[in-house]
Amino acid sequence: MRRAAIYCRISKDEEGLALGVTRQRKECVDKAVELGWTVAEVFTDNYLRADEYRPEYERLMAALEARQFNALIAWDVDRVTRHPIQLERIIDLAESRDIALATVSGYIDLATPQGRLTARIKATVARHEIEQMSRRIKSKLQQRAEAGQAHGAIPYGWRRKNGRDELYEPEAAVVREIAERLLSGESVGAITKDLNERGIQPPYNVEVKRQQAERRAQRHPDKAKPFDPDKVQWNHTTVRNVVCRPRNAGLRLHQGKVIGKGDWEPIFSEDTHARLLALFATKEQTRSNANSFRYLLSGIAKCGKCEFPVRALVPSSHQGACYACNHCFGVKRLQAPIDRLIVKLVTRRLAKPDARAIFIPVPDPHLEDEAEAIRAKLDLAANDFADDIIDGDQLRIITEKLRPRLQELDIKLRPVLMDFSDLATPDIAERWEQVPLERRRAVIDFLLDITIQPRTRRGNVFDPESIHVEWKRGRPPDPDSE
Repeated sequence: MRRAAIYCRISKDEEGLALGVTRQRKECVDKAVELGWTVAEVFTDNYLRADEYRPEYERLMAALEARQFNALIAWDVDRVTRHPIQLERIIDLAESRDIALATVSGYIDLATPQGRLTARIKATVARHEIEQMSRRIKSKLQQRAEAGQAHGAIPYGWRRKNGRDELYEPEAAVVREIAERLLSGESVGAITKDLNERGIQPPYNVEVKRQQAERRAQRHPDKAKPFDPDKVQWNHTTVRNVVCRPRNAGLRLHQGKVIGKGDWEPIFSEDTHARLLALFATKEQTRSNANSFRYLLSGIAKCGKCEFPVRALVPSSHQGACYACNHCFGVKRLQAPIDRLIVKLVTRRLAKPDARAIFIPVPDPHLEDEAEAIRAKLDLAANDFADDIIDGDQLRIITEKLRPRLQELDIKLRPVLMDFSDLATPDIAERWEQVPLERRRAVIDFLLDITIQPRTRRGNVFDPESIHVEWKRGRPPDPDSE
């Protein structure tokens, strides 16, 4: 009598009820009774595809190699493998260790050439079915993408009803808030911390995260950590990915490229989306997000000797905090009088009647013309597709060629990355201290290029002439107002 192992596998089990593998197990046990074999152990990989790492399959192969069983029962060959190379491993084991293979559909004698041929044909047919299925799925996905239809997991900010995505306002409001705060000068780190402190639910399905943790534990039991749902929180990457999705602006993404507009209501405009992409593309935002500064000009003002950004030194005596260069050590200046000078310059400029104009972009007319020409070509291609003048493949080629350049132009046409227009008011000096530090730092960095020179006078007398200021945007305040 043969001592048999049963192997059960199913690719999908979204409800987690294991009904498919349970049915397979029952039919495999019935097959063992029919053949007069003893079932020694059952190996089950639930919700795993044949091309994924399968811990129970690997354990089964190790047991067969160790001669713990001399028979294998599966619902069909494709449950064990759909790859001919994996089947050859089983055939080699069958020949070297006298292992019999049976499926619910019939007995396959791997000891005979005919049995091995049957098994190989089944594996080859299963592989062919996978490739055909993949081709059909790709074609269907391409068709849905060209029609602007949603596909895949339900994204954060929407709910799916009757095949269409409808805005789910509680989550959509969070995405809008993140966008507005980023464009007003706040850093990703500050926003992430605030969302977690407020207990805002992150865009994760906790149950999916749990299943992923269980799979990792199966693959690497020595590195397994207990799953803690309370630790599923927002992080810098999540905030950035959620707010920069093209679908937020109603754009349909396919294979990593925007190919047109989706059939769902957007969370915000394409203009906002382009400004966010431009924001994350700049060195200023990268630097602001990469460092946490407690002082107004840390990392913004430069050393007058080596031009490296200065840092603030916490006072160790009665002397106040200083801005100092940690690169050449050529500058060490008291922080307070420098801050007062810069704040005075900035607030007086923001209080001027024309201050809001500083934040209005002045686009390059040549780039505008090029962008408008591309949009016209895309509209024409869409109309030709609708009128059956061109087919879907031709539309895709046109779109894939034009869309990337249009995205580049949209970024270049928005030189103003953050919105500080609410700070351009006559009372800005009175409410300056109520503005979050990150926004104060951002608007200063936006307007000024500051260089701190070494002291030219003895003692603690502040010399404003040693602080060199150049205006990046807008003209400086009138001299009589200094």
